[in-house]
Amino acid sequence: MWEKEETQHYVFHYHKHSLAEKDITSIMDLQERCFDYICRILRVKMNKKINYFLCESPEEVGKLYGDDEPFNGIVKYPDTVYAVYNEDVKCVGFHEDVHLIAYNTLGNPPQALLREGLAMFFDKVWWGIPNEAWVQVFLKTKLYKTISSLKDNREFFRYSETLTYPISGAFVAYLIPVFGTEKFKNFYKIVDDDFDKIFYLTFGHNLNDVEDNFLGYIQTVHYNETLQNLVLEYLKRAGFFQIKAIQEKQGS
Repeated sequence: MWEKEETQHYVFHYHKHSLAEKDITSIMDLQERCFDYICRILRVKMNKKINYFLCESPEEVGKLYGDDEPFNGIVKYPDTVYAVYNEDVKCVGFHEDVHLIAYNTLGNPPQALLREGLAMFFDKVWWGIPNEAWVQVFLKTKLYKTISSLKDNREFFRYSETLTYPISGAFVAYLIPVFGTEKFKNFYKIVDDDFDKIFYLTFGHNLNDVEDNFLGYIQTVHYNETLQNLVLEYLKRAGFFQIKAIQEKQGS
């Protein structure tokens, strides 16, 4: 059985005697603040409430979603979030809500690059480190994957989220202030499988040139050495450099 609490924009579902029940007041406040900020920035209004299921494990999320694949957080369109909330993982905040708000007000572009990029634009960080700091390290270590390649979902899903999410988030965070929120929203609404054509028609520049400018901007931002070393340590622990060495050996 689920306990239930309702706010202006959400219906929260949680288990009795769970950590989510203990923290439900702060969770409700957090999500309402996230909802308000997302709608203000995108200048949209979502009329339906979001059903938020606070689960105790990734396995429970997968079971409720319906495919039994463990996830920390996932959305089921048009209005449901399944998210882990326990001592180790607290999958709350902007990310899943962005997916639902964008789906209901802007549409659902075919490219994961855009969907995850917009969510990561609001998250701003991956593992608590700015998206742009990750991209800087990817460039220095030759782990960077181009926007031109990641616009293809087959390429996007070939790689770890630790690569694709910060890159896509940093790119969207570049597009929105450079070209404006309304242009970005229009692109998000109308883009189809011909990404490059719609990109040029919307922004007046080809994708490769904009990506070059994006990377130029990334390299102008200064992050302290401690932060960069932390990114490198995370990547080492995740085995990225071992994978890269194997790939380079196979390619030689």
